[in-house]
Amino acid sequence: MTETTAPNTPPPQAEDEISLLDLLIVLAKHKKLVLGLPIAAAVLAAGVSLLMPNVYTATARILPPQQNQSTAAAMLGQLGALAGAAGSSLGIKNPNDLYVGMLKSRSVADNLIAKFKLKERYDAKTQDDARKRLGAVTNVSAGRDGIIAIEVDDEDPKFAAELANAYVDELHRL
Repeated sequence: MTETTAPNTPPPQAEDEISLLDLLIVLAKHKKLVLGLPIAAAVLAAGVSLLMPNVYTATARILPPQQNQSTAAAMLGQLGALAGAAGSSLGIKNPNDLYVGMLKSRSVADNLIAKFKLKERYDAKTQDDARKRLGAVTNVSAGRDGIIAIEVDDEDPKFAAELANAYVDELHRL
């Protein structure tokens, strides 16, 4: 009987290993790509950021007057832990939500569009287009502290401040 011996093959782990020297050689061969691509991206990003117009944000903050509790809210207050679930089902909300809704209303937007001639400023063909553009540059939000913030973005800082303050004036008129 003759014995057959398998040829000497290196273990499979030895074939899968990559040495650090091999990695450095590959990086050295492609050094223009490895260094040039990030530098080109940085130059491009700097150029784009310098060409973009400055946009200023004006913020007006208001603290709406505190309202007395309604009788339904007072009765729900007597229920204790059930008040939260019952209040949400009856539609009783934070009074600040009412003011935010008024500031986002169509009548406020139409008054501001007429006052500042926003239809011409935004090159809007219709009143609805001007309303959409005004809504895009305006952010009205109520914070947890009860303060309502009105933020207006524009390339002219003076105009942005005037428009933000006009929102407050329109709220007082309502």
